[in-house]
Amino acid sequence: MINDKLYTLIVLAREKNYTKTAELRNITQPAVTQHIQSLENHFGIKIFIKKGKELVITPEGETLINEARKLISIDKRIKEKLARELDAFKSIDIGITLTASNHIIPKMVQVFKDKFPNITYSVHTTNVKNIYEKLRFDEFEFAVIDGTPPTQEFESALLEKDELIFIASPNHPLAQKKEITLVDLKKEKMILRDKNANTRIVFENYLLNHFENIDEFDIILEIESTSLIKQLVIKGHGISIMSRVICEHLIEQGVLTALNVKNFRLERGIYLIYPKQRENDTIIQSIIKL
Repeated sequence: MINDKLYTLIVLAREKNYTKTAELRNITQPAVTQHIQSLENHFGIKIFIKKGKELVITPEGETLINEARKLISIDKRIKEKLARELDAFKSIDIGITLTASNHIIPKMVQVFKDKFPNITYSVHTTNVKNIYEKLRFDEFEFAVIDGTPPTQEFESALLEKDELIFIASPNHPLAQKKEITLVDLKKEKMILRDKNANTRIVFENYLLNHFENIDEFDIILEIESTSLIKQLVIKGHGISIMSRVICEHLIEQGVLTALNVKNFRLERGIYLIYPKQRENDTIIQSIIKL
């Protein structure tokens, strides 16, 4: 059995905050301190040092933390393998980006309902950076992201294609035109996703590849929530660029308009990302077959 102190160590290394670690581990803050001191005494090292208000990991601490993660990962895989062999109840954690969730979650629910009724699962929506970090620490069994995978350290499978489109209120002046250009868009107020969102990154890369720059656009607001962006666009506060899938129903209802931008075509993939050792996992293979 893995010592609880190692779990506390991993969480504290990630959060760099004793209070937050205590909340996440559901223990008291003094208990967190005791866990760390116990590990330091056992291994004869200093794991953390304080530099002002910042909690810094020592080189020896980094080594212990990395080995603890490996140990926890091995323990988790052993439990999973035994659970499969015993056909026992299982719970898994899945990471997914905000845009990809609109594409995949309904289909994923059906897969689990039809093929894995004894498995419970938690879907965690976050950005690609956090997803990859949690995959590295085996906190997610697998993940679904929008956009090309940023590294090759995990296996990936293209699930489907996604088109990005410009949207506006039907009452917006640009909505009345049969065709517009990027020059027209630069004159309008824009509401975009935050800079870490794949939609924003893909759009900026598109502009650079076409000798354009995001700074030439009048960006009045950056928001993480796609739902809020849609509401602001509907009320006429600006235009935006978004996945067609997540606003298609609003376009069909006539509350949003897809702008026809001359010579503009922007697609990206929705990818399943998973550790190489899980390649033959039956859940992963079932999702790939979607």
